[in-house]
Amino acid sequence: MRMLALFLLLAAGLWAKTILIVAADAPDFVLAAGGAVAAMIEAGDRAILVRVTNEDKDSYGLTAEETALRSRAECEQAAGILGIGKVVHLGYRAGELGGVSPTEIRDRILFQVRLHKPDVMFIPNPYAEYVEQLDRHYVGMAAEEARRAAALGNHQPPHEAVGLKTHHTPELYYYAQPVDPRRREPESTATFVPQPVVKDIARTFAKKVRAAQALKTSNHAMAMRVRERLEATGRRLPLLDTVDDASVAKLAELNVAGLAKIGAADSPYRMAEEFHYAGKDFQVPEKLRAK
Repeated sequence: MRMLALFLLLAAGLWAKTILIVAADAPDFVLAAGGAVAAMIEAGDRAILVRVTNEDKDSYGLTAEETALRSRAECEQAAGILGIGKVVHLGYRAGELGGVSPTEIRDRILFQVRLHKPDVMFIPNPYAEYVEQLDRHYVGMAAEEARRAAALGNHQPPHEAVGLKTHHTPELYYYAQPVDPRRREPESTATFVPQPVVKDIARTFAKKVRAAQALKTSNHAMAMRVRERLEATGRRLPLLDTVDDASVAKLAELNVAGLAKIGAADSPYRMAEEFHYAGKDFQVPEKLRAK
């Protein structure tokens, strides 16, 4: 029995995948991909998160410095709830990536790809429409290019000197919160364009809720903004008559549940997340594949 248990553990280690998640900010990846990532980790995979901005803007009544400190700690707590083993903070100021060299961001992500050699990457979908937070677009573009560049030796040759070899990541998930009305439309044939996929997250839904609730600073800011906008138009949400820890946590839970319902629409699932997926057959025409 001991030999069998040891064999199973070794087999699980051999077949486990390494996941690299790239995010502009913690709320985006938790809300758009937290359930799917948690499910893969529960199945034995390991995950690393690369958080590009310091989220210093998304708060209510706090300085940028205090916001950045709180957001960092809350991001790490949320990642821990999902099972993510390591968080790398690149530290760019939020809302200002438009003034940063895209090549600089790409090369910093490229380094992480070569360092961790992921089997799977999750990146913000830079092609999603109606995304107000443009940092997510910039990070998605940089991460997409980093994945390709990491496989080419003429990108960052000095990496070779410290033992970082070229690396191709065979699976790629593009994530975005479901606001684009055309998000499930394939743009072309499956051979050349990542295709829409829906992932069941019912088993990890509760874990995703807890991770989202851990992001207290951005959740409190969201609650205050919602209440103020409702009051400005003569409306109210009874839940937010008093904005405290309990009401903010409940609002976060309702938000996660609403997104999961949207993701599950027209699918066999109760709760789901949507992605565009480029898998191992991506860009390999079916007629050329071995039978």
